[in-house]
Amino acid sequence: MSGERSVFRSIFRNVSVLTLGRIANALCSFIYIALAVRALGLSDFGLLILIHSLASTSSVLSRMQSWQTLIRFGSESFGNGDTDILHRVIHFCIRLDTISAACAIVFGLVGVQIYGHTAHWSAHVRFLADLYMFVSPLMYSGWANGILRMAGKFHLVPIIDSCAALVKTFGVLLGYVLHLKLGYFLFIWAMTIVIDYGFYIHYALDILHRKFQFRYFRAFRHWRWQLPGMWQFTRAASVNQTLGNISGHVATLLVGNGLGPAEAAVFRVCRQIADGIVTPAQLISPVLYPELVRMRDRQDWRGLKRVTWKMFGVLSGLSVALLLLSAFFGSTIFRFLLHVHVHHTSLYISIMLLAAVFSLLVIPLEPLLIVVGHVKFLMTNRTAIMTVYFPALYVLTRHFGLAGACLSTAACNATILLSQMLGVWFFYDRIGKAER
Repeated sequence: MSGERSVFRSIFRNVSVLTLGRIANALCSFIYIALAVRALGLSDFGLLILIHSLASTSSVLSRMQSWQTLIRFGSESFGNGDTDILHRVIHFCIRLDTISAACAIVFGLVGVQIYGHTAHWSAHVRFLADLYMFVSPLMYSGWANGILRMAGKFHLVPIIDSCAALVKTFGVLLGYVLHLKLGYFLFIWAMTIVIDYGFYIHYALDILHRKFQFRYFRAFRHWRWQLPGMWQFTRAASVNQTLGNISGHVATLLVGNGLGPAEAAVFRVCRQIADGIVTPAQLISPVLYPELVRMRDRQDWRGLKRVTWKMFGVLSGLSVALLLLSAFFGSTIFRFLLHVHVHHTSLYISIMLLAAVFSLLVIPLEPLLIVVGHVKFLMTNRTAIMTVYFPALYVLTRHFGLAGACLSTAACNATILLSQMLGVWFFYDRIGKAER
């Protein structure tokens, strides 16, 4: 029991630290989104959102979840100081991220040509979008993120988040004062991504240099090395996580294609407000996974189950309070950000917050299933749901506008939650018997 209390203290301490960075980021986003909309107008701001979503989609599509692989196969070596195995696992993850980076650029450039044609973008907008795709590989700091999580350096994350948010805010403020156009704002968004990525790589390499005498470029010497089950785990975890991460970006692109850039901006901001409201609770996810891996390594199956269900209970209670918050303040936040009045924004934000709450309740269930070896179930389950979600989203958006887009998103997240609860119920008695 004392071990469980220690885990809870560690989780909530690290979540508190991460929340500081997210609060700074949220405060800055209120400023830079409002200024960007005023400087560009809602239509050009929608183009900015769509181009960024294209780059994000290409990044997410190409990602292999190297940080999960690193924690699963390298956590014990990191704690025990087993330098040889740890180096090999990190090198494997660096190679994964290198392949992902090359694929991200290719996916992004192809995506611009296809989407730009269907959305009738001008040649100038397509050119700007092509340039922006070259920062898409830097949107993912996989192995470096895994190092910070294993080392427990969560206090570095708010520093990184705050620096990136401040750069974006001052850059947008300058663009607003000087009446600059879309190209400049895309440059500011890109520079923020570069700064964020650079900080993660710097801190991760610093930790490895000081503790393990690590050399980055040695990662490219032995391309075929891997531990048993490493590639299978990476593939399944990547498909599951990619489908989860990509859904928001693809949804924005489908709304933009079906209704136009202005409506895409409204949909994106409604989603951003909903996600922002639940952000402090969502930060449990990156903290919980390493703790569950440590409990698995100690064979503490009973404690692992208890921690999972306690976290589920905490998040369930918090969800009720968040829904009430949205009902009173959602439309006020929207009007401040976009400086325009859009009918039914309270309804849209409430539905998107409900979708975010369903996603929030998945947080303790998914790491549990991954840690105990049922990542293939997650991959199959999410693939089936997303295969239905994307066509349904497009059809409902064309027929019912933004209300259809919001309702289909909420239904998708509710289905994912229900299926994972059923998965935990089905596998519950086998936890502790699965192979590590």
